[in-house]
Amino acid sequence: MSLSPALPASNVAQGVVRAGIDLVVLFATSLVFACVLTAQLETGQLGWRWPSIPYDYERGDVLMHALLASLVVMPAVLLIGRLACVRRAPRWQDLAFAVATLLVIRLGPPDAQVFGNTWSQWEITAGLFLLQWPIVIPLTLAAVVLRRLIRRVLGPA
Repeated sequence: MSLSPALPASNVAQGVVRAGIDLVVLFATSLVFACVLTAQLETGQLGWRWPSIPYDYERGDVLMHALLASLVVMPAVLLIGRLACVRRAPRWQDLAFAVATLLVIRLGPPDAQVFGNTWSQWEITAGLFLLQWPIVIPLTLAAVVLRRLIRRVLGPA
C-alpha cells in the first residue's frame, strides 16, 4: 500500500532533465566565476584565466572542484523545488536558485592557494566571495535568467 500515487514516467523524466539542467547551470557558473576571478586578481582586469598552481592544482582539479560544489548544493535545490509554494511561484524558484548559485560560487573553485597559501576561512569568504560582488551579482543573475530560459523552452512543469 502506497501513501502517494506513482508519478507518471513523463513527469519523472522531465524532473530528471530539469535537475540535470540545474546541475549544468550551477557547474558552468562555478567555472565562469573561477576563471573570471582568477583573471581579475592576477591581471586587475576582467577576463578569462584558468586558476592553477603548477604540479598541484590544474584544469582537471578546477573542473572537479566545480562539479563537487554543484553536487553538494543539488540536494537542497531538489528539496526546495518540491515545496508547493516554490513550485507555484516562479519568483520563489528564481530566489531559491539564486541562493543555490551563491552557495556554489562560494564553495566552488578556485582554490584559495592559487592566490597564496595563508588564507583563513573568513579571508576566503570575504576576499574571494563577498568583495567580488561586481562579479558575483551579475553572474548569479545570468545563471537565474539562463535557467528560466531553458525551463521555458522545455515547457510546463
